[in-house]
Amino acid sequence: MSDIGLDTKVRDLVLSFKKVLDDHDAHLKSFCDHGVQVEGWLKGELLGFLEQQKVRFSREEKASIDKRKKVDFKIELTTETGTEYAWIELKHWLIGYQKGVKYDASFYFGDPTSVGISQDAKKLTKIPDNGRYILVLATANPGDEEWQKGLAKFNEKFIDTAVEALTQPRDFPDHYCVGLLKVSEPVRQIK
Repeated sequence: MSDIGLDTKVRDLVLSFKKVLDDHDAHLKSFCDHGVQVEGWLKGELLGFLEQQKVRFSREEKASIDKRKKVDFKIELTTETGTEYAWIELKHWLIGYQKGVKYDASFYFGDPTSVGISQDAKKLTKIPDNGRYILVLATANPGDEEWQKGLAKFNEKFIDTAVEALTQPRDFPDHYCVGLLKVSEPVRQIK
């Protein structure tokens, strides 16, 4: 089953979610100004959005391989090939200063702890479905160059997983961006 239709459906859903975030412009600017990460707020906004869109979903869904590990959202979408599922982990990254320390996209992409995405990506690769994504709300917008640098760092550093950006910072305002990352197992080169 092809996941091309699924990637497009999830990307379109994320770009529609942008309208919700734009309505909360003051909140997003405040997160930047005060140097805070509020992943629970993001989860709440996404929950309400999915209900309004009448998208079937479940929260805190157990991953099929390790029943102790849960994924933030499992979304059911109809594609050209039938019903498919998107497994989505959420992250909120502060781009800028937090308590005097500067954080950029490269830091988060390269961080092996729960602050970065490496543990989430590895967990998602244990799910046999192809629809595995990480949705990153970055406040402020890191810009395309820094985002690409971070993606490259992740894919070089964490050889057991690979991520590909399905949205770009240029599609969002200066004070935030929503990065939709597709998670897969890397293609191994035969030497």
